[in-house]
Amino acid sequence: MTKKHSVLLKEEKCEGCTNCVKGCPTKAIRVHQGKAWIKEDLCIDCAECIRACEYHAKYTKTDQLSEILESEYPILLIPPSFYSQFSAKISAQKIKKAIKKLGFKEVFDVADAAAALSRKTLDFLNNNSGTYISTSCPVIVRLIKLQFPDLIEMLIPLKSPVELIAERVERKFKEEKNIVPDIFFLTPCPAKLTTVQRAIGQKTSFLSGAIGVENIYQNIYESLEDIVLEEEENQLTTLATLWGSEGGEESILKSWQNINTLSVSGISEVKKLLDEIERNNIPEAIRYFELTSCTNGCIGGVLNVINPFQSQFNLEERIKKIREIMQKQNIDLIRKDDEFYNFALSNKITADNVSKLDNDFKKAMQKLEQLQKEIEILPGLDCAACGAPDCKTFAEDVINGRASRTDCIFMLREQLGRLADDLSILANELPPVMGSKKEEADDS
Repeated sequence: MTKKHSVLLKEEKCEGCTNCVKGCPTKAIRVHQGKAWIKEDLCIDCAECIRACEYHAKYTKTDQLSEILESEYPILLIPPSFYSQFSAKISAQKIKKAIKKLGFKEVFDVADAAAALSRKTLDFLNNNSGTYISTSCPVIVRLIKLQFPDLIEMLIPLKSPVELIAERVERKFKEEKNIVPDIFFLTPCPAKLTTVQRAIGQKTSFLSGAIGVENIYQNIYESLEDIVLEEEENQLTTLATLWGSEGGEESILKSWQNINTLSVSGISEVKKLLDEIERNNIPEAIRYFELTSCTNGCIGGVLNVINPFQSQFNLEERIKKIREIMQKQNIDLIRKDDEFYNFALSNKITADNVSKLDNDFKKAMQKLEQLQKEIEILPGLDCAACGAPDCKTFAEDVINGRASRTDCIFMLREQLGRLADDLSILANELPPVMGSKKEEADDS
């Protein structure tokens, strides 16, 4: 995993098909000389290129289980979405016990911190005017930092559930056992891998690393057979497990208070919504936006194993059971141990300034003038056949020396046409010497 991003490229598998180029929401991918390359400053780890690549040339490298278990005191944090990978008949406690059997010292539910964050979010909205956007999905935060900097002030200044629980666990073991644990996250997507190296709104992450669901799922599944639970071990999993799918956070907030919220999933739909917000084309009555990069929320993460439709069914069945138990035992998500969490972000979220044509102002102005000329020359079809996502981006690559005009098939065809015309004209013209000999032959 690089420090820049966690979506990586296997060049030997890339066929230069440009499917990834057309699907990238931030125009971070180019194809030159028949191979793709990722512009790191523009990548937000949304994994759309991994989904689009039929040749499996895009991938994510997560921590390996064998390496994690070599840590002195490995702890695993389970996201709500992970339970969707199993039938509701398999209890959360059984899954946790299977994980501990693999070698983890402790296992904690991120959903516990999600419940606390939902309570804090509601308090924040009731004590602050305006409209806010959830900061729980790192892809959305990076997208706003990169392409919608004017909306940064709308990002709610609260930590994500995984950072909340990681910080609490670290503090707990240091204070109670004098142990510095190695805390790993079981991630459904590449974006949360990147937060380990590039924490958002924090100086550093409280995580030691992360392992993809696909890299541990089979080990857990095989361990389930030998797990037998005592009756008292069947403890209740929090209703905040809802956070695992689209609209989960919204559902919890509305269960406590009649508040106007909006949930949108899928990076392309989120971008459309952010465009509308930037144009002030969204009703002011909406107080909170729950936005997730993956369609259907975290259960749609590219590192999951079960398809999102089955995952949605599994999660809904699990939630039904939780609701039934809560009703029987008269339990709700009232405030419990929120004082143990430190919700506030330590650093201000700032924009990513990567759109300059050149760091030198004078050169940047010259390049801007060149850019306008290049755009006027190009066909404006945005076909991506040149290896860039659109003509404007291709023009930027040309003036920055990353591409040439003839990479555009329409410009190449036009140039070949002119060359063919010139050759045709030349073919019908004879050099002066040959012309004089022809005349002498005709006279004789």
